[in-house]
Amino acid sequence: MDFKLNFIPKSPTKSFNYRQPMLLTGSCFADNISDLLNQHQFQVLAQPYGVVYNPISIAQQLLALVKGKTYTENDVVFHNGLYHTWQHHSVFSNTDKTDLLQKINAVAQDSHAFIHQPETIVYVTFGSAFVYELKELPGFITANCHKHPQQIFNKRLLNVNEILGCWQNLMTALPHVQFVFTVSPVRHVKDGLFENNVSKGVLLQAVYELCKQQSNAYYFPAYEIVVDELRDYRFYDTDLIHPTAQAIEYVWQQLVKTCFDELTKQFVADVKAINVMRNHRIMHQGTITHEKFIEALKEKEIRFNSTYILSK
Repeated sequence: MDFKLNFIPKSPTKSFNYRQPMLLTGSCFADNISDLLNQHQFQVLAQPYGVVYNPISIAQQLLALVKGKTYTENDVVFHNGLYHTWQHHSVFSNTDKTDLLQKINAVAQDSHAFIHQPETIVYVTFGSAFVYELKELPGFITANCHKHPQQIFNKRLLNVNEILGCWQNLMTALPHVQFVFTVSPVRHVKDGLFENNVSKGVLLQAVYELCKQQSNAYYFPAYEIVVDELRDYRFYDTDLIHPTAQAIEYVWQQLVKTCFDELTKQFVADVKAINVMRNHRIMHQGTITHEKFIEALKEKEIRFNSTYILSK
């Protein structure tokens, strides 16, 4: 008897390798995956603009990185004692305009070089198809509202064609990049449950079309793994919205199993084993047992470096 839906994700045309640089961007669920990639020693650049939920802003941000855009005072807005840009998350906000520009341009410069590396993987997590447009600049979609009064924005739902047009241009400009699309399983309940479902439907249809049309696009079903396979509130945090660490770990395991090549699967297993040893709590330091444990860890690290790091 089965007590959960048995779900086997489709593998990408080309498996991922630990040597490939990975840029992650999008909703907070992208942070969860980037944390695990970092723990397992992948080459990771996470959230160069901070958390962002809508697919138009994500595409515009990536295109700015590709072109090497430099942000100036014309991009800066001031509100509630802080300087921001409409393209960046409030994690970049600063009381000093010069410091703000220096920080975001330093990240932009590093990200420009990163995304142009050969065989780069860009892992994108769409969160919501609802966007906020500035009324004074019709058609200008903000990545973050920075707690400005709601009346200065028009909130609306994107349509699939808008998303496709924006992303097709970007993906054509980056033929060397392997795009991995996901849709966040986090529900945007502030929009309303029905509205959230409509929003997720728009995102899923847009990704479906992109994967049909673009040879460098792949969909990893993190959304379906959490919502359809796990499908239980015990896999959600106390807010009943965000997945638990256990659910995120399960998604990670499915990502490794489905998308990584055999060498990289072994790489992940070996890194995990070393991390477990490094985090092991020593009860009696200075004992023979402790010294043997330290020696075993050093030997494992040497073998790891010889097998993987030096073979790059």
